[in-house]
Amino acid sequence: MLAWQWLSQGDEQQQAKGMLLCLLLLMLLAALAALGYGLWKAWRRTIPNLAGTRPRSPLVLPERALGGLLPACGILCAAVLLMLAQGGDVGPVGTSLSFGLLSSLIALIVIFLWLEWGPQRGAAWVWSPLALPALPLVTGQYFIALRLGLDGHYAAVLWSHLLWVLPWMLLVLQPAWRRIDPRLILTARTLGWRRAKIFLLLKCPLLVRPALLAFATGFSVSMAQYMPTLWLGAGRFATLTTETVALSSGGSIPVLASRALGLLLVTGTVFGLAALISRLAGRYRQGLR
Repeated sequence: MLAWQWLSQGDEQQQAKGMLLCLLLLMLLAALAALGYGLWKAWRRTIPNLAGTRPRSPLVLPERALGGLLPACGILCAAVLLMLAQGGDVGPVGTSLSFGLLSSLIALIVIFLWLEWGPQRGAAWVWSPLALPALPLVTGQYFIALRLGLDGHYAAVLWSHLLWVLPWMLLVLQPAWRRIDPRLILTARTLGWRRAKIFLLLKCPLLVRPALLAFATGFSVSMAQYMPTLWLGAGRFATLTTETVALSSGGSIPVLASRALGLLLVTGTVFGLAALISRLAGRYRQGLR
């Protein structure tokens, strides 16, 4: 929060202090990651290397109860928001939908092209938005947008969302891509199919269900973006997330509840539609079940 306040100041000295604090956050994160990795390696050495089957856990019932607690809490929160919400006012749904749908669709196309024709190794930088703090990355995006004169434009906000949407969707879609049976590809090549035809008519249909899950995940990540929308949009694009955060610091509780409920309903609807389409695809295609 302190780094954000310093970076938001017009004074160059305050901005320099904010940048130094961002670098300090990166160094602290790297130190914590190294410490965690060292502790994990030390813990792994204490585990005996035994072969055989693992005994079944006697805590099956508590695990199931705890597993059902999370969706129950979500339903309870939705019910509370519904009671507190102001009727007929759900906020800027159109802007949130446009950013979420466009960023997820663009990221899905880029990921498919990346997986098919991109490098197979040496692309660890793609995962950097998942490991690094958000504030330094948003600051870098903001300075790039200022240099290009794109701050306050729709394209800049959409690009800022893609930085986080793409790695999360790739995290969901890449394991399914790697599990495609290579014998299917070999059979298609034996029949004389070219690489583009194999990609369009073989691989893409096989990945319908993972692609739907990745799309819903990317949409939820886009809906949750606050700092990229606020900074690169120069405050011109109001979304459900930006209004919810703004109202949380002292706004009307009914309006705040309606914004939070709208955020929950929009994201839940997209996940529900993705699950429904995925179920229909598995129903009419036996190999996708």
